[in-house]
Amino acid sequence: MPNEFTRPDFWTAFLNELNNDTEWAAAAKYFSVRIELCCEGASFAVDTRDGKAVGAAQGPLPTGADISLEAPEHEWERILDGRADYFEATSPALGHLTVAGNAVAAGRNVKALWLFLHALSRAARPDAQPQSAFSPAPPAYSRAVTGHYVDVNGIETYYEEAGSGAPIVCIHAAGQDTLMYRHVVRGLSDHFRVISVDAPGHGKTGEPSGGPFRSLTQHADFNESFMAALGLERPIIVGCSMGGNMVLELASRRPDYYRGVVSCEGADYTPTVSPFLLEMLLLNGPQILEAWSRSMTGKRTPPDRAREVVWQLRRVAPEYIAADLTGYAGFDRRAEMANITSPVLLIRGDGDWLVNQEMVDATASRIKDSSVTVLEGTGHYPMIENPVEFNDAVRSFVDKL
Repeated sequence: MPNEFTRPDFWTAFLNELNNDTEWAAAAKYFSVRIELCCEGASFAVDTRDGKAVGAAQGPLPTGADISLEAPEHEWERILDGRADYFEATSPALGHLTVAGNAVAAGRNVKALWLFLHALSRAARPDAQPQSAFSPAPPAYSRAVTGHYVDVNGIETYYEEAGSGAPIVCIHAAGQDTLMYRHVVRGLSDHFRVISVDAPGHGKTGEPSGGPFRSLTQHADFNESFMAALGLERPIIVGCSMGGNMVLELASRRPDYYRGVVSCEGADYTPTVSPFLLEMLLLNGPQILEAWSRSMTGKRTPPDRAREVVWQLRRVAPEYIAADLTGYAGFDRRAEMANITSPVLLIRGDGDWLVNQEMVDATASRIKDSSVTVLEGTGHYPMIENPVEFNDAVRSFVDKL
């Protein structure tokens, strides 16, 4: 077991951290539970009542625990060191924390549990290094962005564009829309025609007749039809997260069609979202999306842009982001990467645990003409969190094509 768990002063510090956290108190106001932390045969119990932690003790509670968090020692060490949080530790293929007992109550109060583990980390690391300098703010662009509708397979589809020249098509992440690329559309439109499109059921685009798309292949089909409807020739395609995976599929389907491909926070294999989380999104989408997106935000992201990430993501209907992430979790195109002949740039923020460096490097190894750029202190949404350095990376890549 971790050394910290055996020290009474650690539990005193933890209770102080938790009870001084006003955000946790608000999130846990109606979450009165007994939480047991289990590690290789040993257990430690924390009793919480109405947004206040009232006690912690070694050994199981006599009346039993409502929720048990079970993990091997090395996983608890990652959590205590701040190298993993609740979401990464419980993610398939990435973590080793198991939630037992009333897992539905945990899913309905996931923000409280996420902040609970953060308090453990703060108690273990009272002298943690201060935050690094924030990423630069985007300039005030004067270039106009126009919105349009076009019919795509019977779906009234909304897109925005600015500039002229070689086309760059931007495909958003799960649960988001054209707003995600607002700094990109303006920032790169000095030399390019930059287009951002709302997926079916997202933003201002109508719903598909058969309900939300549950596979990225359906999204890829739609985007091919969208580009055909606009009459685009040899576009550059940019995608983030779900879109980052999707541009890889698009490039593998039409090897010589795309002038260049930018996959941001994407990989060819992403089995990192659990079926349970997908079900909980339908019950508690806003709270899960708030804490989950904050979990993946980089250390250099200023507070206003971190809030924008949460605000953008929470606007989607729960059934649509659940469907998007179902497609994302089932995505496996490792065998098709050898088909890609277009130049590919993979961009990753080093604060993004959902798509780690190993996944990106493995994807790059399967693509003939690929390179990897890592943005320091940036998370899962670089075009929102760190748009200046993101745009610079895209421009540098495109200028070489």
